[in-house]
Amino acid sequence: MPDASAPEADGPDPSRIRDRRDFARELSLLRERAGLTVRQVAAKAGGYGAHSTVGDWFAGRGLPSAASRDLLARVLLACGVTDAPSLEEWLSAWRRTRRSPGRRPAGPEPYRGLASFGVEDARWFFGRRELTRRLVARVGRLRDLGGGVQVVVGSSGSGKSSLLRAGLIAALRAGELPGSGDWPVVLCVPGARPVDELAARLAALTGLSPDEIAATIREDPRRCSAHARRAAAPGGPPRPAGRSSW
Repeated sequence: MPDASAPEADGPDPSRIRDRRDFARELSLLRERAGLTVRQVAAKAGGYGAHSTVGDWFAGRGLPSAASRDLLARVLLACGVTDAPSLEEWLSAWRRTRRSPGRRPAGPEPYRGLASFGVEDARWFFGRRELTRRLVARVGRLRDLGGGVQVVVGSSGSGKSSLLRAGLIAALRAGELPGSGDWPVVLCVPGARPVDELAARLAALTGLSPDEIAATIREDPRRCSAHARRAAAPGGPPRPAGRSSW
């Protein structure tokens, strides 16, 4: 009797992965078995703005970087790899492929490909110094005027997320504006329930209930500014030890 736990003959099998082309082939088989498109996989994995990067993995144009390990795990979960042993088997295959002969030793990866730069990648973020300076100056003017909203717009893939994270947030944390190193800064990815996501982030800084904040925002969106001011007020509720980034 055949082993029910063994992979199907034509199904995905991470043990067959030896190089980038193998990785792309087996990952594509996994996606096809789940009945999903690349864009659907990226959406289910929460890879907002990263569908091009995920598409490169499936097409064999690149391997996930060390910084993309969590995104890869979510891609595998979206494709149906839900148990820990199977997930580790896929991740082991990925690590094995990245260590293939001829590759340089593991270390910092300054080139992020199409993935956005995070706050921790600020030292590798080049070419946007003037734009970052202008954005910081605008935030400073808003502060002097008593607050407001600065919107950053641009075409998909133009680098908005990187500018905000590795540019603006990194600059504020470095104290580019007086006192900005101590400002509460929150990263909020809207997702499928943007009001609830925003309410959860504000609740962590105000001490209020997320449900209470969400209800007031839905009743009158303008009241969100009152919660934001309370979150930013000096001497307000203690911030969590692990401060997030906006």
